[in-house]
Amino acid sequence: MHRVGQQLWQKMTGEEGTKYGSRKVVLLVLVLLVLLYYLVPYFFGGSRDKYQPDTAGECIDSKLAEFYSAIGRGDAFVQHEHLEEGESHNVVYVGNGKVALAFNSPNGMFVRLNRALSLPVKYWPLIHTTIQNEDVKETSVLDIRSGLAYRIQAVRNKYSVRVEFEQVGPSDWTGATSELKQTTNAAGQTVAYRITSGVIPIPDSESVVAASIGSVLLKQPTVTVLPEQSQTTHFLTVVHYTKPIARFEANNFLSELASQVEQDMIKGLGFADKHLRQQHARVWGKLWESGFSISHSKAAGVLNGDKINRTIYYVLSNVPAPMHDLSTTKKDRLAIEKVLYYPDRCYQGHSTLQAETLWIEPEDEDEIARVVTTWMITLEKHGCGFMVQAGAEGVLQAIILSLGALHFRDQHLEFNVHPRDLHRDFLFRRINYGNNTHVNISVEVGEDNKASIFVSLDRNDKPYYACDAGCLDPPVLLSNEWQKFPVKLTDPLTCILYITSDKQHMEELKHAIHVKEIVEAPAHEHHVIAMHKHGHHFGGLPTLFWVSIAFLIIVFHLFLFKLIYNEYCQGQDRYRNRYTL
Repeated sequence: MHRVGQQLWQKMTGEEGTKYGSRKVVLLVLVLLVLLYYLVPYFFGGSRDKYQPDTAGECIDSKLAEFYSAIGRGDAFVQHEHLEEGESHNVVYVGNGKVALAFNSPNGMFVRLNRALSLPVKYWPLIHTTIQNEDVKETSVLDIRSGLAYRIQAVRNKYSVRVEFEQVGPSDWTGATSELKQTTNAAGQTVAYRITSGVIPIPDSESVVAASIGSVLLKQPTVTVLPEQSQTTHFLTVVHYTKPIARFEANNFLSELASQVEQDMIKGLGFADKHLRQQHARVWGKLWESGFSISHSKAAGVLNGDKINRTIYYVLSNVPAPMHDLSTTKKDRLAIEKVLYYPDRCYQGHSTLQAETLWIEPEDEDEIARVVTTWMITLEKHGCGFMVQAGAEGVLQAIILSLGALHFRDQHLEFNVHPRDLHRDFLFRRINYGNNTHVNISVEVGEDNKASIFVSLDRNDKPYYACDAGCLDPPVLLSNEWQKFPVKLTDPLTCILYITSDKQHMEELKHAIHVKEIVEAPAHEHHVIAMHKHGHHFGGLPTLFWVSIAFLIIVFHLFLFKLIYNEYCQGQDRYRNRYTL
C-alpha cells in the first residue's frame, strides 16, 4: 500500500514539474517573438522608415486640431480621402447664392436655375495640386460658420517638396470662346487672366443661360516648397450670367457680361489676398447670429444638430444675400428689412423636424439642389414667400420658425407644437420680431421628465409680453432675463406660448382661444427620455437598480464557481482513492 502511494506521489510530482517547465518554455518563446518583431527589420535590412511614426498623419491631425471645437459643435465637417469607420459622406461644398462648387466632384460649377444652384457649367475653376513620388495623405474640411472649405495635403518628407498645379477651366463647353487679359494686383504684380463666354443649355428646354467667367491663370505649373516654409498663391474667379433667355438673344448679352467680368476682376485683384475671403466669412458669421440648437440624442435614426446645421448651410449656400450685396440700393435694403422684422403669416404648418424628405444625406450637388428646392417649396407654400424673397436672412428666419412650428400672426408670435413632442431640449436663437427686437425661446426637459419653456429678449425697442397656453394667467413682461413658463395641455389643443408687444391684445386672447380644459402637460415616459439620453429604454434607471443587478450577477458567478470547484475537488478525491486503496 505504501509503495503504491509513493509511486503515485512521484508520478504526480513529475507531471507538475513538467507542466511548470512547459510554462517557462511558453513564456520564453513569447519573449523571443516580441524581440524578433522589433529586431528583424534591423538585422535583415528592413527599412527603418516603415516603422517610423506616420508623420504625414500627424501633420493632418495637427492641421485639424484648430477645427476640433467646431467639429464637436456640428459647425465643421471632415471628409477623409478614405472614409473611416462610422464616418458619413459629406459634400465639401461652397456657394454664395450665385455660384457653387464642391471638392472631388466630376462636375464643374453650378449656377442658379429656378430655386437652386442646379444648372451645371462645363467650367472647372479649382486648382488641383499633385505631389509626385511621395506618400501623400489628404483630407478636406467644411467650416460652415465661415462658409469656407479647406483641402489639406500632407507628405512624410523632411526635404523640399515639388508641387504640380493643374488648371482645367473650360472643358467641352460647346461654342464658348476665350480671350486673355492682364492687370495688376494689390502688390503691383502683373496678373494674367482668361475670360470665357458662352451659353449654357437648359435641360428639357429651348432656353439657355448666357454666361461669362474669368479666372486668374497659373504663372508656372510647379512650385518647390522648402521645409518649414510656405508659399501662398491667390486664384480669383468671377462669374456673371443671365436668367433663362431664348437662344437667339444670347449674343446680345455676352459682350456685356464679359465687360462686367473684366471690371470685377480688376476690382477683385485690387484687394489684398485675404480680403475677399474675410468678407465672405464675415457675411456668413452675420447670418449665423440667428439659429437653432437641439440636445444630442443617442436614439437610432433620429435627427441631430450636425445634420440640421449642414442642411441649413446647404440651403443658405443656394440663396443670395442682398443685404450684404454692394449693388443693393438703400430703397431695396429698407424693403428687405421691413419683411425681416415683420414676417406676417410665416410659418403656417407643422414642425419641419418631422419631415424626413427635408433631411436626407446628399451625395452630390444634384441632391443638394433637390433638398434646397424641397425646402424652398415648403417655406413658400406655408406663408413664407416674402421671407424667401428677402434672401439668406429671410430664409434662415423662416427655417427657424418652421423647426418649432412658430407662427407669426397679425399681432403676435405663437409657438404651435404638441407638448408630447417636447422630449428634447431646444433653443431658438434671435428670432426677429419688430425693429431691433430679437426673441430667444428655450425648451428644457427637467429631471422630472417635464418640459418647461423659457423666453428672453436679446434686445427690444418696446415692451414685449408672453403668456402660456390659453393665456388665462396675466401677461408676463419679457426682458434679457429668462422667464419660465409651464407647458400646458388644452382641450381643444392650442398653442403653448404667445408673444406680443400689444399687452391689451394678449389680455383679450383668453376670450378668443376658447379652451374647455387646461392642465399642466404630463411628464414624458421614462423610456422616451432614456432612448435619447442613453440610446436604449433602460438607461437612467435608479442606481439601486443597477447595484441590485450587479449583486445578483456576482452571487450567480460565486455559486457557479462553487459548483465547479466542488465538482473538481470531488473528482480529485475519487481519483486519489483509486490508488490508495
